[in-house]
Amino acid sequence: MSLTLSVAAFIASILLIYAGSKKIVHSACGLAESIKLHKVVVGTVFVASVTSAPELLSSLIATLYGSSHMALGNIIGSNIYNIPLIVGICGLIGEFRIKNCTIGRECLFMMGLAALLMVLTIATGMVTWWMGLIFLTLYPVFIYYSIRKGNGNGCSTDKPSENTLKLAAVMLLGGIALIAGTFLLVYSVTVMAETFGLAQFYAGLTIMALGCVVPETAVSVAAALHGEQEISIGNVIGDNIITITLVFGIVGLIRSFTVPISEILSTVPFMILITFILYLMNRRSHKITKAWSLLMLAVATAAFAFETFNYML
Repeated sequence: MSLTLSVAAFIASILLIYAGSKKIVHSACGLAESIKLHKVVVGTVFVASVTSAPELLSSLIATLYGSSHMALGNIIGSNIYNIPLIVGICGLIGEFRIKNCTIGRECLFMMGLAALLMVLTIATGMVTWWMGLIFLTLYPVFIYYSIRKGNGNGCSTDKPSENTLKLAAVMLLGGIALIAGTFLLVYSVTVMAETFGLAQFYAGLTIMALGCVVPETAVSVAAALHGEQEISIGNVIGDNIITITLVFGIVGLIRSFTVPISEILSTVPFMILITFILYLMNRRSHKITKAWSLLMLAVATAAFAFETFNYML
């Protein structure tokens, strides 16, 4: 793939991601009113399920083609950069309060998942099928809990809501655009990265992960610009939990592979740290301010710099 085609694919991916994000935000807002669910839950379950598809499909393809380390790097990297980039950018657009009480519990759940992943992989030195089964089992538990907690918390309106099936179809179309755009983005950037001979885990941790984070960032920023920051927060937390339960679970079930302990120790703690910062935001002030947002962006930058420096050693 020539450099010219790579640049053309990159531009096309940005356009597709932008169009898909607008469709998803519009349909998610209507869906929240239509089925009487809180907007955070809609973001956590419905929007996040769509926007986590790039991580799922790219990791699945990488695993099937024998690049399991790239898939694992993609999963961990997505969870490292998702929260700080989205919360950081949305917070700089405008300060807002975290109105849903489930955010704190979901942060604790996410930290528990990351800690479990770290303990199991360090203890065995591998990703195994039974690890995949454990995490995959937790996926429907999370979905059921989120829907049950949010049921009946939606805000009713005097105007009749749009047809639920139509809204779901619009969200699906937006998701297709996001997926197509993400694959173009990841493919074009990966081709350029391969020219420099990057290792699979590092390429997945940085290039592929950042490419897959673009859809979530686009959706969340679009939501923030429309004053729907609750969808932004629900989306980012839900996407991280879905990625580590559903995506990691499927990858583990498909193929067992060895994992250097150094890769886990140098990455997973960043996942826990970033989620803990979001937990502190919710616990102390229930508000995402510009100061917190700058801290998030600083942590994301530090994580990227650390991983790059660690890879170059």
